[in-house]
Amino acid sequence: MKRTGYTAIVVAASMIGCASSPQSDPQYVATERNIQHVVAHEVNRVPDLIQTNTEIEGEHPLGYFVQIAMGQNPEILAAQRAINASSAVIPQVVSLDDPMLVDTFQPFDDHSVQTAAGRTPNTLTLSQKFPWFGKLDARGQIAEQDVQIALTRLAQAELKVTEDVRLSYYEMQFSQRAIAITEEDAALLGDLLKIAEARYRTGATSQQDVLRAQVELNRIDDRLITLHRQLRQSQADLARVLHVSPESNLLATSDVEIPSAPEKIEQLYQMAAECRPELQERFFAIQKTQRARDLAELNYYPDVTAGLGWQAVTANDSLSRVANGNDNVAFTVGINLPIWRDKLDAGVREWEQRSLENARLYESTLDDTFRQIRRLMVQIDAIQQQLDLFKGSMIPKTEQALRVSTADYRVNKVDFQQLLDNWSDLLIFHVQVARLEASLAQTLASLERVIGCELASPLATMPVPEPSDNAALTAPDEPTMLPVPAPEEK
Repeated sequence: MKRTGYTAIVVAASMIGCASSPQSDPQYVATERNIQHVVAHEVNRVPDLIQTNTEIEGEHPLGYFVQIAMGQNPEILAAQRAINASSAVIPQVVSLDDPMLVDTFQPFDDHSVQTAAGRTPNTLTLSQKFPWFGKLDARGQIAEQDVQIALTRLAQAELKVTEDVRLSYYEMQFSQRAIAITEEDAALLGDLLKIAEARYRTGATSQQDVLRAQVELNRIDDRLITLHRQLRQSQADLARVLHVSPESNLLATSDVEIPSAPEKIEQLYQMAAECRPELQERFFAIQKTQRARDLAELNYYPDVTAGLGWQAVTANDSLSRVANGNDNVAFTVGINLPIWRDKLDAGVREWEQRSLENARLYESTLDDTFRQIRRLMVQIDAIQQQLDLFKGSMIPKTEQALRVSTADYRVNKVDFQQLLDNWSDLLIFHVQVARLEASLAQTLASLERVIGCELASPLATMPVPEPSDNAALTAPDEPTMLPVPAPEEK
């Protein structure tokens, strides 16, 4: 009966692991259900994504689309889940290993250990491993750095999505402006056609002038087909970033708001070093490898395992007449012996090299950041010079030439081809200005992503998102300006 009682203890202890798991995330449950439907080939409906949402259709400002993308873009949502997942690692690595409960029983009396006190059919041992001082803290610090890296990746996703929205939006805005400019110039060409038809009826010119004007109108129709195609393509690009139906009729406002371009490139270098999340990720990776090296050094010290033993003793069928059947209680203490120095030394050297690797990657990322800033600033400067040339000289002179040639054509001083050439140049220049303004806005969007913070407020740094409430962390106090790793010794 005593042996049976101890076996029951073991069974009861093992039931601890059968406790129910925490309630699953509703979105996880829904995703798992959808995956099961896909595996079972039960999905036979049209995906919800291609169902249009009338609320987002029509003209909206840029900020409206950015806000929608921040709330439902899959890349951002995935990065947020990665933060939650990394945060959930911390309580796992800072906790002790599960205690071990071992029951050794000898069911046959004739084959059980016999002592003067009696037979020992059951031995129950409970042990717990305790890592050396500081090991759990080091593991927690490594996991915290992973959370910080996940936060920087969320910031990268937000910057990328914002850039994608702006690129698609400005491309869509250019197509809309180009269509409006082309249609407006088509009306002007219609007026020139009327002049040619009037002169043809009076015999002042040949039918060739009328036919040339009609051909140009056909060319305009061809340009409009191309521009409408470009508009629909940019709408599809924007819909992808917003995670909405590609059939959505998304439109930009007619107001063109171009952010002011920065003047001092040195200030941009400083802003990028402070704000760019790619650099912050490299910096946290360096800290992570340093903490991992600390943990590798702690492996030189042994871990301690403490235990409690309970040995059941029974006098039933014992060979000794003085058997009392009193149970035995024992305490155990053990340590591992870190004697393989080559393995331990290699562990420390590994993380030293990985730390240096991340330091060099930080420098590489910094160099690439400065390269991109320089290239984008050169491009911005060239676009601004082109805009000044078109707006300040070429367009005014072409408009004047068109007015003069129109008046001269009425009195037969110039031929109709010269008139068409001036009109065509004006149309090309107007569209080119719209293209340059869109390119300038897109380049500024790319520059802002490279820097990592808004150009309108150079001194403001990018806010770092907080992890979820159920796994909140306090970020370590770090300098705003990330230090550049020391160069390699030659």
